[in-house]
Amino acid sequence: AAVVAPVPAAPRVGLSYGDTLPKATAADLGATLDDARAVGVSWIRVDLGWDRIQPTSSASFDWSSFDRTVAAANARGLSVLPILTYTPSWARPVGCSTPKCAPSSRAQFAAFAKAAAIRYAPLGVHTWEIWNEPNLQHFWQPAPNAAQYVSLVTATARAVRAADASATLVSGGLAPAATGSGNISQLDFLTAFCQKGGVGLVDAIGFHPYSYPVLPEYNAPWNAWAQMATTTRSFESILTTYGAGAKPIWITEFGAPTNGPGAGATQADLNLANHPDHVDEALQARMATDSIALAKNAKFIGALFWYSYRDLGTDPSTIENFFGLRRNDGTIKPAWSALHQAAVGG
Repeated sequence: AAVVAPVPAAPRVGLSYGDTLPKATAADLGATLDDARAVGVSWIRVDLGWDRIQPTSSASFDWSSFDRTVAAANARGLSVLPILTYTPSWARPVGCSTPKCAPSSRAQFAAFAKAAAIRYAPLGVHTWEIWNEPNLQHFWQPAPNAAQYVSLVTATARAVRAADASATLVSGGLAPAATGSGNISQLDFLTAFCQKGGVGLVDAIGFHPYSYPVLPEYNAPWNAWAQMATTTRSFESILTTYGAGAKPIWITEFGAPTNGPGAGATQADLNLANHPDHVDEALQARMATDSIALAKNAKFIGALFWYSYRDLGTDPSTIENFFGLRRNDGTIKPAWSALHQAAVGG
């Protein structure tokens, strides 16, 4: 009989919302997650902010906002990937004034994570991402540090697994960056994470392989998507070096902004000489089509979450306002239909 090559398991396809859902009204939350179903995804990724749940002390919890999110997702058959994030004022190091500070006590963070697993495992939440973009100074202040992050993951993994033996743990999605200016590149951080034993603590490796202004399949060593497997030094080569070559990569954010302060790119003119910081809506749509097709054909990709659902604003002074499938006024961009076709197609 002919040998049939195994078909890669279909990756989970989701939308990444950041911290928008816990702040939504009941009506907006319901409409937003109805739209997630309509576009064809089966997962949502959303911040479970420690600073929101325990804002004043370790003695009290306010789960109300996340309870609503989980209930609304469950009512629609959507699986939830919570991101265990940021630090309340009482748990920050002295002199650190933002929730993006690394916790002063890994045990306090792990206790919060365990409480979350105890609360939400009975509601079907069994998958957790530990922090967000820990290789960036913006998200791990005062400066990213792989050893500190592995220490946090060690305590958190132990705590979550004690509460839920079936838990799946994803390392915090790494952001594309160059080492320097306070940041650590994704490849350097992953190497240090593996060297210090972090890779054995998690079930999947989180990554945000933003490729804009180019398509994900664009062949260049600086393309973060290419760095998963096709560059000489890649996520796959690093994981293989540390005996974890079979560990899946979860793309917990991918997308592109459609406006911003700098130059723009189109399919006809990538405009690379001017270092564009955004793409037009047609190129964003093509990225949605291609990224899901590539993920479906890559056995090492376990999930792809599109970032994000709706533009946060209309001010072009920042690209952060323009990653949505929908514009700020709610009208759909071409990427909505492109993502829908890619997600529900074969």
